[in-house]
Amino acid sequence: MRKLIHALKKKKPKAQESLFSTYADYLFRVSFRYLKNREECEEVISQSFLNIFDAIGKTDIEEEVQLKAWMKKIVINQSLMSIRKDIRFAPTLELIDEREESEITSDELLLEKDLINMVFTLPHGYRTVFSLYAIEGYKHNEIAEKLGITVGTSKSQLSKARRLLKEMINKTEMSYEAVR
Repeated sequence: MRKLIHALKKKKPKAQESLFSTYADYLFRVSFRYLKNREECEEVISQSFLNIFDAIGKTDIEEEVQLKAWMKKIVINQSLMSIRKDIRFAPTLELIDEREESEITSDELLLEKDLINMVFTLPHGYRTVFSLYAIEGYKHNEIAEKLGITVGTSKSQLSKARRLLKEMINKTEMSYEAVR
């Protein structure tokens, strides 16, 4: 991998092609969590790889783990820029009940695939904030800055996402119980 990174820093086309073929699918899935639109994700991935190829020479990246994390961050930022450009969700301020900040728990019958599908069905704004907070580990102030919204809006979107996910989980568990 060090050879590949070194070749990327020298802007070697074969190294760029190798990196693209190795990571394009993974980075597409990262983008899809935010955009849920194939065409937009393809645009984001194209722009992200251009940014990666242009900027890698200015980094001190030497290991695959560093490279993968750095590329993921670029794709997330590019996806968020696409969202901001489209302004697909209107931020709303609401008071948050602190009790709703608890973690979602579910019966072991609920499969990981079901949870992923549930996240994909969330409205765009909820899904974006939920993904940034729960999956990527961003704090509300970072989310607010990245999306151009207030901290209160970020908390509100997360709260609504969790509420919807809880409802979906309860419905799924009830349907599993009915099958038993």
